[in-house]
Amino acid sequence: MKKFLLLIVTFLATSALFAQVIEKTFYFSDYQISQKDNYQVIIFPGTQSSGLPGEPVLPYQTISLLLPPGEAALSIEVIGEMPHEIPGTYALYPQQHVRPLSEGPSGTFIRNEEIYRQQENYPASPAGHLVTQYLNGYGIALSSFTPVTYAPSKGTLSYFGKVTVRIHTASDETAVKAMENLRTTAKTAERLGVLIQNPEMAESYPFKASLKTDYQILIITPSAFSDSFQDLIDMYQGMGMITQVVTTESIGSSMTGQDLPEKIRNYIIQEYQNNGIEFVLLGGDVEYVPYRGFYCTVQSSSVYEDYNIPADLYYSALDGTWDDNGNHIWGEPGEDDLLPDIAVTRFPVSSTTDLEHMIHKSVFYQTSPVDEERQNPLLAGEHLWTDPMTFGGDYLDLLVDEHTDNGYYTHGIPSDENNITTLYDSLISLPDYIWSWSTAQFLNLINSGTSFIHHSGHANQTYVARLNIWDITNSNFSGVNGVDHNYTLMYTHGCLCGAFDESDCIGERMVTIDNFLVGGTFNSRYGWFNEGQTEGPSAHIHREFVSALYNDTTAFKRIGETHMMSKIKTAPWVTAPGQWEPGALRWCFYDCNVFGDPAMEIWTGDPTTGVAESHPGNSLRLYPNPASSYTTLRISDEASMQGELTLTNMLGQTVLHTRISQQDESSNEIRIDLAGLRPGLYHLTLETSAGLKSTKLIIR
Repeated sequence: MKKFLLLIVTFLATSALFAQVIEKTFYFSDYQISQKDNYQVIIFPGTQSSGLPGEPVLPYQTISLLLPPGEAALSIEVIGEMPHEIPGTYALYPQQHVRPLSEGPSGTFIRNEEIYRQQENYPASPAGHLVTQYLNGYGIALSSFTPVTYAPSKGTLSYFGKVTVRIHTASDETAVKAMENLRTTAKTAERLGVLIQNPEMAESYPFKASLKTDYQILIITPSAFSDSFQDLIDMYQGMGMITQVVTTESIGSSMTGQDLPEKIRNYIIQEYQNNGIEFVLLGGDVEYVPYRGFYCTVQSSSVYEDYNIPADLYYSALDGTWDDNGNHIWGEPGEDDLLPDIAVTRFPVSSTTDLEHMIHKSVFYQTSPVDEERQNPLLAGEHLWTDPMTFGGDYLDLLVDEHTDNGYYTHGIPSDENNITTLYDSLISLPDYIWSWSTAQFLNLINSGTSFIHHSGHANQTYVARLNIWDITNSNFSGVNGVDHNYTLMYTHGCLCGAFDESDCIGERMVTIDNFLVGGTFNSRYGWFNEGQTEGPSAHIHREFVSALYNDTTAFKRIGETHMMSKIKTAPWVTAPGQWEPGALRWCFYDCNVFGDPAMEIWTGDPTTGVAESHPGNSLRLYPNPASSYTTLRISDEASMQGELTLTNMLGQTVLHTRISQQDESSNEIRIDLAGLRPGLYHLTLETSAGLKSTKLIIR
């Protein structure tokens, strides 16, 4: 570590004494103007509509430029060329309030008359807020700008066809310190590749070789739970991923920090810098692994303000302190870190029983999936509000296939490769007769087998997707037991259903019972939507989550990474007007957390990184798996009840070979004795007249 830091210091001493200018040119054409009520909206491809409440909505282009090593963004110039007048006169739509999903629209149309009467061109400055953020040690300037100029009192519009952005940089102590987190790995390159607009700048950063002491997964848990993770450890060991468990008690006694959350974060930083960890599992509810509460404010019809948003982003984004001025208000704009460095999720468990359920579901989901259900997503959208008419299904439709709606490109669930089921509230007839799906319909679809539930609708601490907390029972989800149908996942826009600082919110209950969810993404406070639109803070992050999952080039399928990438891709938009402060996108950025195993691969088709293998028609199931003294082979194909069964270890050595001949046709299960076999990952094959079938087995 000392040698690398010396390298950085030497490098900076010779190259960062002089301020530099980073330049990027953008081009604009093919604008579209649409009508909205008595107003107009102008948009360019690749831009997103944004504005301050009550002020004209304009198209904004995001900026995400890699900075020279050890330097921070000092100032920004936006230089417009090739001006174009747009014929006609226009009244640009005023930005309306963003609203919590649990409350609905304000019912008040807002318009800042002072702005609309002004003679001067609007906006006074084309640029949004300029910030320097750090991703795995790389400094990145984030901002935004509009190419459009508007004269509100005259109603005239013009735009620049060519805009050059110049970022002036200067040597900065914070930027130097951030390079302690530098990682020059393939994963880091993938993350940078989907974010930065000047990839050639990466060559100016020094190379840091991988650490020989690397382990990938860190579990932080109280001593009461520390011996309970062996099945998870064994599974990842079989994948070649090393796991270490550390107790909150040992961290509390050995690390520096003003409280346990800061000590835990400092330990994570230490292990990231010294051992290159990629995933952190917070193994316990808040009474065991405390959270850090973040501050955010949102200007809606009234001001929404919260000083205590439970945000595990604190443990994932490792630059700075989140409270640079020491006022004990964490997450204020300017003290934030919007680019997480590692994947962090939580098991919100309060007992060893809850923990056993979550571990079993993660292991079984990854090692013994029902193959034919890997591509059966369910999209459940509710009626959000009547005036203006807003449906969750309109948001969820943007998760399917590729989209450029609302100014940004996202990959989606391929409709030609997936059996997509939609359950949408809909307008039957005017003025407001709405058809709504029922709890019974929702439960029936889930118990019929679904790979992922995507939900946009109302929620609170004890209610989500028309399910009350008393509905979350094993009997109500008897089909979602991992054997008949896969354990599934959920992503919801709903408010407060992931408030894990409460006693057993509904999101916690969903992931800790025996059946149902293996993991989920929930809001610890409000989810937010835009009135009458298909763009909103919660929907934006959700789209980026799905895009990261289905990106053909660099798919991030492990749920912690998928979640992390959704925030990395969203971060540039947080600088746009109406989002920096106050801003609902920042709020959602903070309160969106994952309950589950961070390294768990989400099934979207054939596996890419997990244990289980995909074979067409594979009808083999093993349980328990992981196993110790025995396991049971379940065969769904009667033609496969006789044949040669072989078990081989990771060295390719046969450790068990037997011929099976199932005489009892009423049973399709065979018990396999594992006595004497060493712990590890094994490959089981069954060759019959129906063909060759295989699966994986973990022996602990």
